[in-house]
Amino acid sequence: MATIHDVAKIAGVSTATVSRVINLPHKVRPETRERVERAMKVCRYQYNALARGFVTKRTNTIGLIMPTISNPVFAESTRGIQDVAGQSDFHVILGNSYYDGDKEAKLIEVLRERQVDGLIITSTNMKGDILRRLLRDDFPFVLLYSTVRKGPMSAVGVDNFLGGYMATEHLAGLGHTRIAMLAGSFNISDRSFHRWHGYKKCLKDYGIPYDPSLLKQTGFGLGSVKECIQALLSKDRPPTAVFCSNDLVALGAMEGAREKGFRVPEDLSVVGFDGMPLSSYVYPRLTTVYQPAYDMGRRAADILLAQTREKPDKPVHDMLDVQLVVRDSTAPLVSP
Repeated sequence: MATIHDVAKIAGVSTATVSRVINLPHKVRPETRERVERAMKVCRYQYNALARGFVTKRTNTIGLIMPTISNPVFAESTRGIQDVAGQSDFHVILGNSYYDGDKEAKLIEVLRERQVDGLIITSTNMKGDILRRLLRDDFPFVLLYSTVRKGPMSAVGVDNFLGGYMATEHLAGLGHTRIAMLAGSFNISDRSFHRWHGYKKCLKDYGIPYDPSLLKQTGFGLGSVKECIQALLSKDRPPTAVFCSNDLVALGAMEGAREKGFRVPEDLSVVGFDGMPLSSYVYPRLTTVYQPAYDMGRRAADILLAQTREKPDKPVHDMLDVQLVVRDSTAPLVSP
């Protein structure tokens, strides 16, 4: 493996000059820098980014922790983060917590050991000590898909309460009164919890009694979703509509309903939440609450990179708009 001495010999410069090209290239004359860079390519020299970090106090990397990249909405945000980071010559290291608070805490520790300059976290453990430790250490981080609207942590998210209200209002406006909700577990998703509160408030405003038996907290696997929707549809008075706390849950609910012999939307209207592109290609096309996942990722990256340059005067709380997108999976209630 080539060393810095090999590069210096080929380029005809000192090792100190090679080090400056690696760590402080703007302080080296262009012709010298080009000669050193050619030498690095000739001998296939790979510099140590961590070693560079000891000089510059930066590694130009940020850590990103998502619940699971298999959900397209999180993939969209990741794309936004990478686009902004790349424009500033930053790299992104991604970790999946799989909705596990312990895994999330371990990922934070590992990424800090890797000397990342900051973190973007979609947390499943808002009450854990790990976030408070980041605050105590004055370590740059931003919460993504967050319900936090104030306090010491910078956060980017949407109004999940409003989104839940909008989804339920759409169904109530179509004449449905037996409106169920499939929600991600409130223990790991404060987003689902806030959407549920929006759902409940809308029912109250429309004079529809809240029936706790129409709420099912589900895992995010297709099997769990299908089991929950089929249990709801087996009731003596099954729901005629269901609000699902994300689009993947909605797609699973539609499949589970079909297996049970229910037609969407003739027998069951379905609303999702996320607005992932796939939701407009399924049949029937999914009515959903759109949240701007890509823009959320970009905004979180902008805030974090600003934090890595200088300590902000105060944390940033940025809530982006949601929008109801009406498609084919919902229809007016047909009286028997």
